[in-house]
Amino acid sequence: MPIDKEVVNARIEEIYESINELKRLTSKSFLEMTLDERYSMRYNIIVLVESLASICLHLALENFGIRPRSYSECVREVSQRLGVKCYGELEALVRLRNMVTHRYWLVKDDLIHKNIKSNFECVLEFISKVKELISG
Repeated sequence: MPIDKEVVNARIEEIYESINELKRLTSKSFLEMTLDERYSMRYNIIVLVESLASICLHLALENFGIRPRSYSECVREVSQRLGVKCYGELEALVRLRNMVTHRYWLVKDDLIHKNIKSNFECVLEFISKVKELISG
C-alpha cells in the first residue's frame, strides 16, 4: 500500500498545532502557569508524540517495510532512513510521553517547561524530511 499523504499531512498539522500551543503556554514563566496550563502542556506533549509516532509507523510499514516494536524504535529506524541525525532527541520525547502517560507522578513540569522553551528543531527537521519523501 502506498504512503497516504493525506494522513501524513494531517499528523504534521497536529504536530505544528501542538508546538504552537506549547510555545504559547511556555511564553509565561513557569511560576505564572496555572495547574490547568501545566496539564495542557503535558497533553500537548502527548499529542505531539502520538502524531509523530503515527507518521513513523505509517512510513515504517508502507515505505520501509519494517515493523517496529515500540515508538522509540520506530522514530530511530525511520529517522535513520530519512537521514535525521538527531533522532536521540525524538526518542527522548517518546520517553517523556511515556512518563507523562504512565508515570505521571514522576513528571517535573518545570523541567518540561524549560526544555520546551529551548526548541523543536529536531521535530521540524524530521517533518522536513518526511515532506521531502512524500513530495518525491
